[in-house]
Amino acid sequence: MTESFLQQLLCLMVIVSAENRQEFYSVVRGYRLTNPPMWTVDYKPAKRSTAWCLKHCLTSSCSSASFSQTLGICELHSLKLYDRDSTFVESDDWLYVEPRSDVLTWDGWTVVFRAQRDTGTSIYSAWLNDSLYHDHPLLPPRLQPGCFSPNTLRPCGDHFRSKIMSTWETAGIKLVKVLLMKNSQVRHEIIFDGTGSTKMSWFTPTRVIYSTWMDLKTSSSNFFSIKGHPKTRRFQISHLYSGCPSDVMWMLIVDGNDHSHPCFFDNPPVTPKFLYSILSRKATIGTLTDFEYGDVMAILVKLGN
Repeated sequence: MTESFLQQLLCLMVIVSAENRQEFYSVVRGYRLTNPPMWTVDYKPAKRSTAWCLKHCLTSSCSSASFSQTLGICELHSLKLYDRDSTFVESDDWLYVEPRSDVLTWDGWTVVFRAQRDTGTSIYSAWLNDSLYHDHPLLPPRLQPGCFSPNTLRPCGDHFRSKIMSTWETAGIKLVKVLLMKNSQVRHEIIFDGTGSTKMSWFTPTRVIYSTWMDLKTSSSNFFSIKGHPKTRRFQISHLYSGCPSDVMWMLIVDGNDHSHPCFFDNPPVTPKFLYSILSRKATIGTLTDFEYGDVMAILVKLGN
């Protein structure tokens, strides 16, 4: 059999399977990419279907497609809906179609958790909930595209959690990276040794490989854990408690506002909040002059055998 015949046969198998079970592609209704397409395919009236658009995407090795059955147009793209540089509009006339992927990657790292500020839902509860995941397939309609994206300026109303979280011990995790982001920029980064870790044990000072806080590996800490200082201080890395204005920290997630902690930053009207030192070292809380509130905390991993 020739290569072209095999390719056509594969596309046919994908279309038949996709039409029946949608196992090979993800569809999100109501979105159209507005980046210039690689090219546009016009439909014949008898072949207006999502699967027909998908076939052209697969044969052209595109990353995604925007499809309008009303207009009879399939736009093929080299970007995905959640990529940093993608642009899109919401429209009921369009479907976004993507060959199915079961992992979310940014710059070669697999994203296992993306926490969003001000959602009103607990990051810690989502982190622990092994029945919660938003991949398999990657783009279910229950999360906004911004919840998958490194572009933190896009709307997102919940936290993204990967199914990898539920199989952490057997997933072959070698490295873990924490990103604290604001206005789509990485403000601080920590890389941990993830070998042989659990989803709770990797976040510890003995596993730190690299940090943009230059003193993180050499300074002592009174709290350095995901659990933090219950009930509402999570992913806490702090050096000293000395009365609220004199507390010394690197980072802290305020994950609730039940007044279980007395400091002025502990009970904002909306949570969660990502609070971290903007210096290259730990800082005294004071009036938060040396701190800022971020948009997103992302946890990424490198997998190995």
